Amino acid sequence: MENILKINKLSKRFGRIQAVDKLELEVSAGQVFGILGPNGSGKTTTLGMILDVVAPDEGDYEWFGNMPHTEARKKIGAILETPSFFPYLTAVQNLRITAHIKQCGENNIEPVLKQAGLYDRRNDKFKTYSLGMKQRLSIAAALLSDPPVLILDEPTNGLDPEGIAEVRALIRNVAKQGKTIIMASHLLDEVQKVCTHFCVLRKGKKLHEGSVSETLGEINKVEVAADDIKILEKVIGEFPGKTDYTVDGASLLVTMKDDFTATDLNDFCFAQGITLKKLFTHRNSLEQEFLKILREND
Repeated sequence: MENILKINKLSKRFGRIQAVDKLELEVSAGQVFGILGPNGSGKTTTLGMILDVVAPDEGDYEWFGNMPHTEARKKIGAILETPSFFPYLTAVQNLRITAHIKQCGENNIEPVLKQAGLYDRRNDKFKTYSLGMKQRLSIAAALLSDPPVLILDEPTNGLDPEGIAEVRALIRNVAKQGKTIIMASHLLDEVQKVCTHFCVLRKGKKLHEGSVSETLGEINKVEVAADDIKILEKVIGEFPGKTDYTVDGASLLVTMKDDFTATDLNDFCFAQGITLKKLFTHRNSLEQEFLKILREND
């Protein structure tokens, strides 16, 4: 898999605070990579250094196989701070200004507004937008030059549940286009829902790095029960969406394939004349693994 970013022993100190401490990371093409950690763990400083906004004290990093930084920067769309747009201008007018600054032309304004779900509000002033809409417009601005890499710093921070869901859906949509996304967050649930890979930072040190699925292990198990456990076991044995199942007392614990859900299992059983009296999804959480990682590194 093509290497997009390689960080080599990157360090940064602010006075007595070691913000980043000999950090090493690798991000491959197509990954949605989450940099996870509490406030003050060095996430934003790390993003600042790989974007040439903050000068590292030690170490270095490579974009796209050691491409010169000035060239690599043109292939990266980034949002590091609160979206900055003119409040009395419309979305289209603001994006025209952004396109002029990026020198990328205006052809992508309409497509990115559609992708961000803002096309119907394109002629409304920025000041009328909700926080979630403002954040989606900032992502649209970052996508104007159609960069292969998108960097987001706390993209759902401060948003209400609806805004978080909107931004999450947009990030997933962008990822489906094959773009590589690097996002910093302290929200464990959001990282679990959108990221393929992640690392954990604490006080500038990397404590863990790996894929979300491998770290969580088997994350999609469904516990089911019916009046006749023997007939249920026979039906489950024929269910195409399972990888395995075990008998657990009066229930069955079914390990599901990635593309199948508890709803699919319920529908299959009902079609076979089985009415389930228990249907419970077991999922490991990134929060559990995060706390475990912290304890192991105390």
